[in-house]
Amino acid sequence: MTASPQGGLRSKKHLNASKMLIEHQKKQYEEIRERAKQGEAVIWSNVGNPMEIHYAMDIPTIFNLHWSALIAAKQMSGHYLNVINERGYFRDLCRYCAMPLGYFMENKPETAPWGGLPKPTALVVEAADDPIIRCWELMARELGVPLYIWDHTMPSAPPPATWCDTPDDVGVESNREPWRVDYAVKETEGLIAFLETHTGKSFSEAKLRRAMEMSNEQFEYIGKVLDLTATKPAPISIGDHMANLISTQFYRGSEFGLLHAKALYEETKERVEKGLAACKNERIRLMQMVVPTWFSPGFFNAFEDKYGAVFIWIVYFSITQQLIRRDLSNPLRALASRYVGYTEMGLLPPWWPQWVVHNAKKYKIDAAIYQVAESCRLLSGPMKLAVKALADAGIPTLEIRSDFVDDRDWDEQKMIETVSTFVESLLEAREQ
Repeated sequence: MTASPQGGLRSKKHLNASKMLIEHQKKQYEEIRERAKQGEAVIWSNVGNPMEIHYAMDIPTIFNLHWSALIAAKQMSGHYLNVINERGYFRDLCRYCAMPLGYFMENKPETAPWGGLPKPTALVVEAADDPIIRCWELMARELGVPLYIWDHTMPSAPPPATWCDTPDDVGVESNREPWRVDYAVKETEGLIAFLETHTGKSFSEAKLRRAMEMSNEQFEYIGKVLDLTATKPAPISIGDHMANLISTQFYRGSEFGLLHAKALYEETKERVEKGLAACKNERIRLMQMVVPTWFSPGFFNAFEDKYGAVFIWIVYFSITQQLIRRDLSNPLRALASRYVGYTEMGLLPPWWPQWVVHNAKKYKIDAAIYQVAESCRLLSGPMKLAVKALADAGIPTLEIRSDFVDDRDWDEQKMIETVSTFVESLLEAREQ
C-alpha cells in the first residue's frame, strides 16, 4: 500500500461510481456556498433525522458527519480537534460529532477542505444520545443559531426473532407500536414547521412522496449491490464501500442518490458477470463493524495482497435495508416510521447484536474487526454485546482501539501488525 498525498494509506477503488460521487460532492459544496452568498438559508444536519424533508423542500443542507469524515481524510482532524481543546474543551468530547465545532471556532474557510463551508442558518439533529446533543448545543451557541432536536422514543418490548430477515420485516417492526409512530409524526411536523420558519421554504406532501419513492428505489438498488457482494470472490471491497456509502447516508430521497445507486449496482453487476474480483486470492472475508478509520482508508486494504483477507462488509450499505417503506399512502407517516427506530435498530440489544450476526451469516463472514473509540459512547458502548453474539455464533472477532477521525494517537504499523497476526491465526486454524 502507498500513502496518499495527504498522508495515511490510499484505499483501493474499482468503481467509476466512486469518482462520480466525489465529483458530485465537490460541485454540491460549491453550489451551497453560492446559494448562501445569494442569501439562501443553509441547514446543518445529521444522519439520523428525516433528511428526505430537506430534499423535498429543496433546502441546501450540510451533514455534520460527512464534514468530519472529509476533514479526517484530508489529514486535518488533529488541527481542528486541537482548536477545540485549546478553547478548554476536554479531549474525549465525542470527536466524530464535535470536530466541525473546531472548524467554526477557527473560522478560516479558505484553509479548509474543498474551500470550506458557509455558516448555517440553523441546526437539526436527532436525539441519539446525550453527548451528541451537548455537542450540537455547543455548536448552536458558538454560531448563535437555533437548534431543532428530533426526539426519539423507546420501544416497550423487544422485537421478534425474525425482525431483520427482510426489509419488509423491518418495516413491520417499526410500525409494531403505533404510538411511537404517532409521536414521530408529531416530531416531524415540528421539524417541518422549524424548517419553514428558518428557510422561508414551503413543505409539499407530493414532493415528499416523490422523495420517498426515489429513496425506496435507491435502497432497492443498494440491496442488489449487497447481494452481489455476497458472491465469492467479492466484486468490490471496503475501498468502494467507503467511497460510495456517502450516497446512502446523505443523499436519501434526492435525484442524485437514486442515479448514483443505479450506477453503483450496474457497475458492480458487470464486475460479477465478468468474473472480476476485488482480491483474486480471496481467502478470508472480514466484517468491519460500525465506523471505519477515515484518516487512513487504505488501512483496510493492507491485508489483501499478502493474505487474501478482504473486508467485504461495512455497516452503511446494510442500513438502507432498514429504511425501505413500501406503503406511501401517507408519506409523512411512512417517513416517521423510517426513522422512529433508527437508533435502537443499529445499536441496542437485541436489535444490534442480532442484526450483526444475521449479516455475518448472509455475507459468509469469517471474522469481524471492531473499533472501540472511547470518545464515541453511542457506537462503542453496545459493541461488546455484538461481539458476544458473534462469538456465540462461532465467528472470531478482534478489537482495535482508535478514534474514527482522530489520528493523533494512531500507530499505523502497530495496527497493521495486530490485524496481520489475527488474520494469520485464522489461516492457521483453517489448515488444522
